[in-house]
Amino acid sequence: MLKAQLKLHKEGIPIRPVINNRTAPAYKLAKHMTKITDQHITLDNQYNITNSTNLANELIKLEITDTHKLISFDIKDLYVNIPIQETIKIVQKKMTKNNDPQKTQQIIKLLKVILEQNYYSFRQQIFQPTQGVAMGSPISGLIAELFLQHFEEIHLKHILDAKKITYHTRYVDDILIIYDSAKINAQDIDTYINSIHSNLKSHTKSNAP
Repeated sequence: MLKAQLKLHKEGIPIRPVINNRTAPAYKLAKHMTKITDQHITLDNQYNITNSTNLANELIKLEITDTHKLISFDIKDLYVNIPIQETIKIVQKKMTKNNDPQKTQQIIKLLKVILEQNYYSFRQQIFQPTQGVAMGSPISGLIAELFLQHFEEIHLKHILDAKKITYHTRYVDDILIIYDSAKINAQDIDTYINSIHSNLKSHTKSNAP
């Protein structure tokens, strides 16, 4: 069943579509596979934080001057822009490093079954999106995080290595950046971050079945 949550804190009050997966055939399998996948894959967590305590500990270590500024972003429509086929390949590559081929093959096969069951009913009609993961499925958060960390490694490393941005981190789809305005301006950061987001969308379309 498709439900909508109103985003009252945003302009235009957009909706967040959420699918109740508790009655879906693969719900219990998705919940179980989330634990199994998490046990067999080590996330680098290089460009993200997992809780507010870690964020506070990182922020107090920064050396901030009068020229430092803060800017925040959020990733629009994150879950619907996750390319499933490529993410499965990323999972398979990560698992191959630390697990035997047979176990990897079994987990990948089950992941494909779960992620293909992304459908919902609305006004007595059944729909199935051609891309993305469902908000409401136990495994969607992990799948999205696996792809994002891979994506960030490709697109963020070089700009952060240039040291123009003092601090960058992400929590799910929210991004926090602290930069030195004497080295880079907010417009350049905004242009680059938005180009990454556009790249994510075009990347998803190019990998869509």
